[in-house]
Amino acid sequence: MNLLLLTSEFAPAKGGIGTYAREIAVAATELGAKVTLVAPDYGEDRSVEDRALPFEIRRFHGALHSMRDLPSKIALARSQVRSGSFDLVHAVDWPFFIPLALARSLTPARILMTVHGTEINETQTPLKRLAIRMTGVFGPRTVIAANSRYTRELFRRRFAVDTQRIHTIPLGVSGFWFGNRATRDATRSAYGVGADRILMVTVARLTRRKGHLLTVSALRALPEELRKRLTWLLVGPEGEADYVAELRNEAAKTDCDVRFLGTLANEQIRDVYGASDFFCLTGLPESSGRVEGFGLVYLEAGAAGLPSVATEIGGVPDAVIGGRSGLLVAPSAEKIAQAITTLATDSAARSTLAAGALAHARHLSWRRCAAETYGLGQFTMENLSGALVQASPRQRPVNAVEPAYPA
Repeated sequence: MNLLLLTSEFAPAKGGIGTYAREIAVAATELGAKVTLVAPDYGEDRSVEDRALPFEIRRFHGALHSMRDLPSKIALARSQVRSGSFDLVHAVDWPFFIPLALARSLTPARILMTVHGTEINETQTPLKRLAIRMTGVFGPRTVIAANSRYTRELFRRRFAVDTQRIHTIPLGVSGFWFGNRATRDATRSAYGVGADRILMVTVARLTRRKGHLLTVSALRALPEELRKRLTWLLVGPEGEADYVAELRNEAAKTDCDVRFLGTLANEQIRDVYGASDFFCLTGLPESSGRVEGFGLVYLEAGAAGLPSVATEIGGVPDAVIGGRSGLLVAPSAEKIAQAITTLATDSAARSTLAAGALAHARHLSWRRCAAETYGLGQFTMENLSGALVQASPRQRPVNAVEPAYPA
């Protein structure tokens, strides 16, 4: 199969879409497809790094997307689809939806567009909806892949597209996160965390919608004895300055051992996972339209055998299987405190959920994602036939280095 992928985000920029593009391209290549990926150059010569990739990458002059870039992306999409005989052309993210729709007549290939969550709401302005309708974005030969059941339902509600053409294909977690890490004792010693401490870790940008302040409130509701035994490591770059200041101030008022580690390399994060007892990320619903489309960071932690405390928002229930790979709760301090207490004090429950988290991460590999998305491997072209394979959520107990800091 000859695949053409168009993405507006890619290395060296950090972000989930760039990771998705890279990893699904690598996995499709491993499954026997010929892959050509088109990505921005961010004003730099990336040829040395690009030659190390197992697929062809074509860079265009550009950076992070702006609507001013739409005319150049339209011309780019037209030139790229005419550059080869492709079986399937994949718009990895929203900025290439309209350009690819306008190039559809130039190729007999199947058209695939992936929706990730937030952009579904961002395309609801009158001007964007008019552009989508006038260009026939979701027209003939076009299939939509959604990264979670939540994203699929959100897209279905926002656009009048035949539901048979909208398919849930959960993302994957890189084999990197299953790789060798420092021993638990060595990492704890390096961070000055005693062997008897309960170690909870959060990896996410310090921003409102990630819910760190909600976790702080939950810590205050813990029994005093548990608070004094718990160490919480927060890994991730800082977001809004006022929010970070408030978070640090409120964390200092608790009698928990709360540490802000800032940005760490993925290798360091992998070591921290191996030294921790469980993962906690309590995101919040947002009125701004931003959504948590999936939640790859939960799977990265799961690859280290860490069960999660997670809030049941957006697509998180596909990344954390409640009662199997972690505890899914409502976004309230009381419920989060109860879940933290369970994982901190019930070693049997923690062990069971840890095994489930590891199994879930192993199951949702990038090869599985590429196979379902493109009809590769055990999936045949007949399976694709204008519609993508949809996995049963109960059979999905979720593998490239996913960015450690989801935006």
